Amino acid sequence: MKNSNKFLGLLALFLLVFPVFVLAAEFRASQQPSFASTEKTTTNLYMAGGAVVSAGSADKDLLVAGGTALVSGPVAGDLFVVGGNITVLSQITGDLRIGGGNIVVNGNILGDVVLGGGQVILSGKTIGGDVAVAGGAVRLDSEVKGNVKIVGGEIYLNAPIGGNVDIKADKLTLGPRA
Repeated sequence: MKNSNKFLGLLALFLLVFPVFVLAAEFRASQQPSFASTEKTTTNLYMAGGAVVSAGSADKDLLVAGGTALVSGPVAGDLFVVGGNITVLSQITGDLRIGGGNIVVNGNILGDVVLGGGQVILSGKTIGGDVAVAGGAVRLDSEVKGNVKIVGGEIYLNAPIGGNVDIKADKLTLGPRA
């Protein structure tokens, strides 16, 4: 009986507290939602649409879903993106997770990177954590401080790697910086 009372008490607490976290988030959805460079959010931001542009400063997590997605503003938390054509040009303090067709990451990532896509290009200066990529054509030009695991068709590796490297590819090419 005591366990069921504890469970009911925890369930009641969860049901009272959980909506506060959901309501603390900001949502933007339309055909072309945008988050301007002059804007800043201190809550999690969720954006969805056909063509999504995020240039503002996100102090927490940013989740983007769209046919085309461009993220050029800094993200202090994690960045999650799904879409067809995805470009990330900004610094991400947390982790980066992307699933899409064509992916270009040209920003510095301080955390881990997990990507899945048809064509994947990582060309920012540094990735502070581990990298895991699955893709048809993958190009890695960013220095990686952690471990790298890549599975794909054609892999071009042209960057120093601080940790272990595990690559399974149909074709692997090493560039001069690898």
